Amino acid sequence: MEKPDEELVVEHLAGNEEAFTLLVKRHLKGIYSFVARLAAEEADDIVQDTFLKAWKGLRSYDSRSAAFKTWLTRIARNAAIDHLRKKKPLVFSDFGDGTEDGFPDPEDSEPLPDEAFARAEDAQALEEALKSLQPLYREVILLRDMSQLTFEEMGAVLGAPVNTVRSRYRRGLARMKRLLESVHQKGM
Repeated sequence: MEKPDEELVVEHLAGNEEAFTLLVKRHLKGIYSFVARLAAEEADDIVQDTFLKAWKGLRSYDSRSAAFKTWLTRIARNAAIDHLRKKKPLVFSDFGDGTEDGFPDPEDSEPLPDEAFARAEDAQALEEALKSLQPLYREVILLRDMSQLTFEEMGAVLGAPVNTVRSRYRRGLARMKRLLESVHQKGM
C-alpha cells in the first residue's frame, strides 16, 4: 500500500530525501500533461520550475488547507502563467498545440485502420476544440478531466469560488460541444 502524499511530505521534512522523489514520480505525469496543454513549448521548463518551487516551499505546505496534489497543481498553474507573461508576444490562448500529452502509448492490440483513422480524427477535433476555447474554460476542463481534481480542489488551485468553477466548467463543455458539432457537420 502506498503512503499518502501528506505522509511523504512529513517524511521529507524529517530528512528522508527519497520521500520527495516518490512525490515527484507520483505526480510528474499529471503535472506535465496539465502544463503541456497550457504552454506546450515551455512545458519542460515549467514542470522543472514547479517541482523546484514545491521542494523549496514544502515547509509552507499545510495539508489542512489543500491536498498535496491541489497545492502542487496551483504551483504548476502559477509557474505556467509566469512563463507565459515573460513571453509577451504570444497570447495565452495560442499555447497548447497538444503534441505532447504525457501519456504512454496504449498497450492494447492495435485497432483496425479505419478505427485508428476515426479515432485520430476525433482526437484531433477534440484537441482543436480545446485549443480554441478561452483560457479560463480550457483551464477548468484540463483540471477536471486531465488532472482529475474535484471542483473544490479546482477552486483552491484557481483561487475562485466553487460555484464559479462549476459554471466555467459547464460553459466550457457547452462551447466544446458546439465546436465539435460544427466540425462534425462540416465533415458530413
